[in-house]
Amino acid sequence: MKNIRFGIFAKYLSALALISLVPLLLMGIRLIDINRITLKRMVMEEHISAAALAAYKVDNYFDSLSKSLTIITQSHSLGAFSGDQLPRTLRALISSSRSIESAALVSRSGKEKNRFYNPALGQDSPAVDYSRKDEFKSALLARPAAGSPYISAGGVRINAAYPFGDSILFITASLDELFSEIKNTGVGRSGRVILIDGEGRILASAGEVFGSVRAHPLVADFISSRVSAARDFFLDGRKMSGAYVPAKIMGWAVIVEEPYEDAYYSLYLMKRNAVLSLLAAASGVLLMAFFAAKSVTKPMRELIEAASFIASGDFSRGVKVSSGDEIGELAATFNKMSAKLKEYNEMQIDRIIAEKSKTKAVIFSIFDGLILTDYDGKILLANAQSERILGLSGLKEGNLITDYLKDCDAGLRDFFEEVAKNRGKNIVREFSFGPGRTGVSFAKAQTASVHTEAGADLGTVTVFRDISIERELDGMKEFFMQAIAHDLRNPLTSISGFIELMGIKSAGGLSEKQKHYLSAMAKETERLQSMINDILDAARLEAGKMSPVIKSVPVNFLVSNVIEGLSGMAAKKGVELKSVMPSESPRVNADGELIQRVIVNLVANAVKFTPKGGEALVKVSRVRNAVRVEVRDTGPGMPKDSCEKIFDKFQRLPGALAGGTGIGLTISREIVKAHSGKIWAESEPGKGSNFIFEIPEGLPQSDRKC
Repeated sequence: MKNIRFGIFAKYLSALALISLVPLLLMGIRLIDINRITLKRMVMEEHISAAALAAYKVDNYFDSLSKSLTIITQSHSLGAFSGDQLPRTLRALISSSRSIESAALVSRSGKEKNRFYNPALGQDSPAVDYSRKDEFKSALLARPAAGSPYISAGGVRINAAYPFGDSILFITASLDELFSEIKNTGVGRSGRVILIDGEGRILASAGEVFGSVRAHPLVADFISSRVSAARDFFLDGRKMSGAYVPAKIMGWAVIVEEPYEDAYYSLYLMKRNAVLSLLAAASGVLLMAFFAAKSVTKPMRELIEAASFIASGDFSRGVKVSSGDEIGELAATFNKMSAKLKEYNEMQIDRIIAEKSKTKAVIFSIFDGLILTDYDGKILLANAQSERILGLSGLKEGNLITDYLKDCDAGLRDFFEEVAKNRGKNIVREFSFGPGRTGVSFAKAQTASVHTEAGADLGTVTVFRDISIERELDGMKEFFMQAIAHDLRNPLTSISGFIELMGIKSAGGLSEKQKHYLSAMAKETERLQSMINDILDAARLEAGKMSPVIKSVPVNFLVSNVIEGLSGMAAKKGVELKSVMPSESPRVNADGELIQRVIVNLVANAVKFTPKGGEALVKVSRVRNAVRVEVRDTGPGMPKDSCEKIFDKFQRLPGALAGGTGIGLTISREIVKAHSGKIWAESEPGKGSNFIFEIPEGLPQSDRKC
């Protein structure tokens, strides 16, 4: 079983089990239900029969007694007795009876004439006044009558009176034998018989007191209906089953009751045997289904194992299935396919090796470093240039790239861990390596996902390019620009001073044309000085030599100053300059002059690049734990790939108007970075641009005032 997986075997086994077990289970449940109904009917019939038999005995007892007395009274009325025949007949009747205790001839005034006793049942007793007895009164009206049972001399007795010519025949009968038989009558496993009178009082019952009244469901049913019935009921919190049958002569009733679990004990046995039979049958069905399923799935399992070997490149594994059914045909077809694949593989392997050699030759011939890793960071391919650029050695396929990185390569380690986590994401990073390494000084890395033609993921390829020469050129260019700026600053200061002096000294001797030229020279000189100052400020900011003076400043105030200062420029350009600021100005710890310079740069650019009739909007808001300033315009916009490059020095968009140094956004970026904030641009061609920067709240304020 350990080689059988939960799959088609389990499904096939389940299907066979369901097909076999469900009908068996339904049939078993139906048979149990039918037997339950039949058995319940039998139990009720048994109870009614037991109650009817007891009721018959009661009726037969009183019927026999009544017939004996009726014969005597009829014979007497016909004059069949003469002399002492009547006393002898009564004495013989009493002596031979097992139930009559005594018989007395009573005058119509209630006085005894003669009394006869059954020595086996009673003794002689003083004369009794019968005139007050209900039975006697009824007999005076020519109606034979019987009274209610009562206790006398330790036994149960009943009186009866019959008209007897000019006298009354008064009989006292013993019910001990009848009641004892009823008490000792058993029903089923533990059932009993109860005899009650017409008012529900108990006359005879094992464990019950004579004459007591008990709240019994069947007693209530009998009193209300006076017909035979059987049903289940609860008595004192216990479920019972029983029946009652009226004893018609006396108006009494016989009740049979039995605990439910005893009455239906055979039902319990039947259910238990049925359940055991069903379990045995189900076990047999499951066992047969198991072997049937195994006989079908075992060949399929062999097919799966053979297919696994073929998938791993081993085409020598075949399938041995000797069955002559469809599975055998499938196995034979599979073996043919395996042979064809083996033949095709041998034909193609040389071509594959040649193609792989060409691919490796191309990869190892390129100037850039290339490392292919899977999504766990294991090396799949690495060329020699990657080892040269990164200063690594011995990169082997199957090993983790991070195993080759030392403590000094923390930046590279974090980079490769980020690549492994961000599956399918293109990442670009630049690295500056310190002295003491065998690799290059500067490198740029860019990743891309590698997929097969079918779209399956192989891993991530990382290309490393040596940018050391580019960075050296950038450094030389920056040094050159700073040197030029320093060298030009003093001459420009002198030129600006001489222009100002000429304007003052010769104010009255200059023509309008000369004044215009002088003014233009002053403006251009001032613009050139501003450009030089921007270059020097950017250099100082990048070098960390310009420390902001952090104080609490209201952002709304800074924005209002900028809008007021540039409103003339916007009006001249035909651009509407608007602002959206909260009623209560957010305050932030920052260098107010530098932050205002950032806002000036962004708003001036927005006005500059927005066509006539357009709009420039400055919005102030609070986000998370920072204050945000947004500058939106309705200008031409720019490509998404330019949104990051635009902050580099001397970057200008293709087609942009002449003017400016292309360094204002660089200064803005460095100012925001100096405040631990961030700045970025969002734009699309034809949809305008949105420049955003955020300054975090809670920056520590500076101690110095200027």
